[in-house]
Amino acid sequence: MKKIRIFSIILFVFSAAVYGGCRIYAGIVADHTPPVITGGDLIEASVEDTQEKLLEGMTAEDDRDGDVTDSIVVQSISGFDEEGVRTVSYAAADGSGNVSYFSRQLKYTDYQPPEFSLNAPLRFPVGASINVCEGISAQSSLDGDISNKIKYTLDRAISESTPGAYQVEFRVTDSAGRTSYLSGELEVYDPAEERIEVELKSYLVYLNVKDSFSPSAYFESSSMEGELDIESHVNTSKAGTYYVDYIVKENDFSGKSRLIVVVR
Repeated sequence: MKKIRIFSIILFVFSAAVYGGCRIYAGIVADHTPPVITGGDLIEASVEDTQEKLLEGMTAEDDRDGDVTDSIVVQSISGFDEEGVRTVSYAAADGSGNVSYFSRQLKYTDYQPPEFSLNAPLRFPVGASINVCEGISAQSSLDGDISNKIKYTLDRAISESTPGAYQVEFRVTDSAGRTSYLSGELEVYDPAEERIEVELKSYLVYLNVKDSFSPSAYFESSSMEGELDIESHVNTSKAGTYYVDYIVKENDFSGKSRLIVVVR
């Protein structure tokens, strides 16, 4: 009985030693070192480029697995900072599952903030059901059509039964966090007083400061011949939002349309 007890103790001590040795060996052999990622501080790219472009110049080296560059992935891309630069975050892994991280700045060579388009003036006849976003759309150089992201603010509730003018501001934000705004005047007019339909070639144009501008170039046609009066408030020497009114009169009939001009 005593021999069995001694044997049990010896077996326990031996097992504990083996277990401890295995733990120590595992601790020595186990890989806890992530790969080292290298890349430049800045990459320039077009908005048309894919994520493969963002991986250019990136390498990852592991002390056991060697070159693991193929494991590098783009984790995320931040919004723009104050200088118009985004931050790209990367990750890479080795065969033991150790992950390392890296980040560098991204500067676009051809980025443009979102732009609005109008296919009709911001004018609605009395009695019509008014959809403020009717006729307005937005395009992003990064995301394409983002019209479904357009939001607006009015200075007051619209009355569809009486003529009036309302200040409206549209806004839209792209996937990089850049927001564009468009301010204008929404009109509710009496169709009994405006029986001539005035059509323009465009209802919203963007210009750069000091660009040439010819208001008459945007007039298309009217449903009745008459005298055309163009009232332009555009100042291309200063950034801002302006408008041009096109008024056609013939005897007791008249009609009006409006072009919004954004100078930037």
